[in-house]
Amino acid sequence: MSDVEKGLGAIFMDMLPFNDPEGDFPVPINAAKQSFISSSGRVDSEGRDTFYPEGTPTFFQKLANEYNYPVDIMQESGMIGIDPLYGSTRLDRPRSDLPNPQELRDTRGHMLGSALLAKQYGPETALKAGNLREMFTNKLHAAMDKRNNAVGINLFKAAGINATPEQLAQSVDAAIFEQLDLILGRAPKERKRRSSSEATVPDVYFPRDDEGRLISDH
Repeated sequence: MSDVEKGLGAIFMDMLPFNDPEGDFPVPINAAKQSFISSSGRVDSEGRDTFYPEGTPTFFQKLANEYNYPVDIMQESGMIGIDPLYGSTRLDRPRSDLPNPQELRDTRGHMLGSALLAKQYGPETALKAGNLREMFTNKLHAAMDKRNNAVGINLFKAAGINATPEQLAQSVDAAIFEQLDLILGRAPKERKRRSSSEATVPDVYFPRDDEGRLISDH
């Protein structure tokens, strides 16, 4: 690992099938790796051991245990938990103004993926790569993703070049839970599905129109 900026060319070269990037985490963050990262907060995920020491609750375990998000039997593993993509509770939350598991999976995936990319290729390179990827999506979704990418990169900067994937995951999870705590502290008249306007904290809600309907990301 190096704190020297490697540039977008290094990412593109590492994406070639015959290359095997060095490092303690398999980057670049292509579609398969992004799914590995985004799903790592599940209790039954393939990436659990990469990001959570033995005995440490995962992101979605903590979401269920400490924030009372509903759980169900997950089809793939038969374990009790939250499947934020296909599970029956993927859109459920304990209070109507809280983000649902799908939204939190997306937020966490962008933050953690960008933090890991910054560790491998440098913060500026990671930011450019994230912005390039968002050129092909809805501008509101792009704004959410760019913000969460930047927050993840800043968390990496705070943690330092020697931070492990476990430590970066802990920082990302803590930043999201901090936002949930702030949302839970809102007075009834302030309870809207809207993140803080402060760009240095995660955006935990998908874009919606004036009637509250989700806006497509295409």
